[in-house]
Amino acid sequence: MARYGMVMDMRRCIGCHACEVACKVENKVPLGVWRTQVRYFEKGKYPNTRRYFFLHICDQCSKPACVEASRNNGVGAFYQTEDGVVLIDLKKLTQGRTKKQIETEVQAAIEACHAEAIFVDPITGLPGKCTFCYHRLQAGLVPACVQTCVGRARVFGDFDDPNSEVSRLAAQHPARAMHPSEDADVGVVYLYQEGNLMDGGAMPGFRQIDPQDFETGKLSLNTSPSWRPPRPGRFGTGE
Repeated sequence: MARYGMVMDMRRCIGCHACEVACKVENKVPLGVWRTQVRYFEKGKYPNTRRYFFLHICDQCSKPACVEASRNNGVGAFYQTEDGVVLIDLKKLTQGRTKKQIETEVQAAIEACHAEAIFVDPITGLPGKCTFCYHRLQAGLVPACVQTCVGRARVFGDFDDPNSEVSRLAAQHPARAMHPSEDADVGVVYLYQEGNLMDGGAMPGFRQIDPQDFETGKLSLNTSPSWRPPRPGRFGTGE
């Protein structure tokens, strides 16, 4: 069984935002919310300045906290496929349930997500998140953001295949999880996030980063957890 995942090569991102546009078009994501987002911060003083880009997306954890929270606070509408992708069953979430019951389950999942990758659609009032464009995967295609990335900063593949491009990239370069978590077995890993010195937990709330965060201490130079290859047989079992 495949373990779908993505490698983000931070050296290649030029901040064009094509991935955001492609994601919104492919998945009909409304304005004001994102399944994926290009965040940035600027460092240095004129004339020696530099802008850094960070590709924010659902981590597709091997043991998703949102799935557990959904199960413990509702009907378990958040679930994980056998190939490691976290999805939301909107029919299961809404059918025969009150608005309060739906909100309770969704809010629990949102609060459990360390990556803040779950949003509420302002039009439908229902939750959404990155699904790796699962409908495209089933058709033999890659996610829309990967297809559109002009710099090939996003590489998609099967982590269970040691010969896949994502496995080789993660093995040959310093690969780290973006967001500190007890579960380091994530489906999205980052290469060269400012020399591995960026603290991935310093970008909360879908905001752009303030350059002064270094001065105030909100943005630290601590390393995020080292990534390790996901262990097989842990997905879609609920264990």
